Amino acid sequence: MKIKMDTNIRQSQNKDLLDSLYNHKPICEVLLKDGYEEASILFHKRAECIKNLSEHDLSILRCIFLNSLNKSLYNFVLFAWDISLAQCCFENLAHSHAYEDHNNFLVAGDEILQSYACQICSSCSQGSHVKQACHYIDNHLSEKLTLDIVAQNIFVSKSYLAQTFKSITGQNFSEYISNRRTTMAKNLLITTDLKVDEIAIQCGFFSSTYFSTVFKKHTQLSPNDFRKRFSGTAIHHLTM
Repeated sequence: MKIKMDTNIRQSQNKDLLDSLYNHKPICEVLLKDGYEEASILFHKRAECIKNLSEHDLSILRCIFLNSLNKSLYNFVLFAWDISLAQCCFENLAHSHAYEDHNNFLVAGDEILQSYACQICSSCSQGSHVKQACHYIDNHLSEKLTLDIVAQNIFVSKSYLAQTFKSITGQNFSEYISNRRTTMAKNLLITTDLKVDEIAIQCGFFSSTYFSTVFKKHTQLSPNDFRKRFSGTAIHHLTM
C-alpha cells in the first residue's frame, strides 16, 4: 500500500524536522557514552518535533522515526565498536510499529534504546574498550592525545576510560602515551637518519626540548647518545 503524506510535510524544507527523523547520531553517542537513561532523555526531547503535527502525518513520521532510530543504533555500534547486534535490530522491528499515540511511540523508542543498552553491556568488556583506546593511541601518536579525545573517538565516557585504563594496562593514561611515544622514538633513532627535531614531531612531542627531557627520563640517555650507542640494534630489542 502506498503511503501518502500531507503535501506540506512531503515538500517541507524544515531541516530540524528531517534532522530529528533521520539523524540519530547524538542519541547513539549518548547511549554508548552515558547509558540508557541519558539517551532516553535525549530521545524524548528530539521526539517533540513531531508531537503537534496532524494525526495522519504523525502515524507515518513516528514509524519513520522508530525505524530510523533502530537502524542508526545498529550501524553506529557496528561502526564504533565492531559489534554486530543484528538479532537486536531484527527484534526491534516490532517496536518500530508501535506508534498508535505519542505515549506508545515514546515507550517503543525507550524499549529500542533499552534493548541495545542491554546487548552492549553483555557484548562488551572493560578490556575491549581499553584495547580500542590503545589501538587508537598507537595509530595517532603523532597527534594531540588527551583523555577527552581518545574517549570521544572510541565512544565511551572520559571518567569510564580513566577508571578502567590502569586496571587493564597497569599504567595510567598519560604514562601509556609517554611510553609508546618513547618506544616509537627509539626505533626511529636507530633505523632512520631523521633529525631529532623531526623525530620529536613525528612522535607527538611537538618540542625537541620536551622530547629530550621525556626521552632521558625513560632511557637515562639523550636522543643523540641513544642513537650513537644503539645504532644498528634490532628493533625488537627496544620495544619495551
